[in-house]
Amino acid sequence: MSKQRMIVTDDQLLIDMELLFNAIREAKGDWEAVEKDMYAYMAAVKSMTEGAQEVE
Repeated sequence: MSKQRMIVTDDQLLIDMELLFNAIREAKGDWEAVEKDMYAYMAAVKSMTEGAQEVE
């Protein structure tokens, strides 16, 4: 069975803890950099979905 790693809603990014902690480890503990990346990812996804909603 596949595991869901991330759920994106209009204003939330729900992410698997394992994925989050692995990102922090890869950033050598720099959780602030990971936080910045997650906010950037959320903004990118949000802008894509806003553009898609205008087309409908």
